Amino acid sequence: MAKGKTILLIVIVAIVAVLAGLGGAYFLFGKNSGAAAKEPPPTPTVIAKLGDIVVNLADEDTPRYLRVGVNVEIEGQGESATKVFDEKSVVFKDRVISFLRSKKSTDLIGDNSSDKLKGEMLKVLQDTAAELNKKVQKKADKITIVNVYFSDFIIQ
Repeated sequence: MAKGKTILLIVIVAIVAVLAGLGGAYFLFGKNSGAAAKEPPPTPTVIAKLGDIVVNLADEDTPRYLRVGVNVEIEGQGESATKVFDEKSVVFKDRVISFLRSKKSTDLIGDNSSDKLKGEMLKVLQDTAAELNKKVQKKADKITIVNVYFSDFIIQ
């Protein structure tokens, strides 16, 4: 009889262990895993116009100029986001002009030259925003630049 009780006890312990394991697996991988794996919603963005910029290029042989319409995608919603950017647009425009004046026409013509220029300009704008953000106390007044778009691009 003691042998039968020992086997029964072992069977009961094994069943409890299996049920505990299944419960733990359900808790870890079951219905809660979808909520934990969801990404946060994307931050809203808005397009702000930096405007048309005309600069002399750095070509030495022939005087050339570039006219480019620059639009900037910034994080935020509505007028509050563009208002902060518009207040500082002179600083951004000055940095973009200095950047573009260092370019030669050969830098701006060719395969992927537009994408390369956008990437370099985005870096200039993001660095400028980071510099300006150091002086800002309120988070709502900080500028985060996401992308750059050209609405016009003429080399002459």
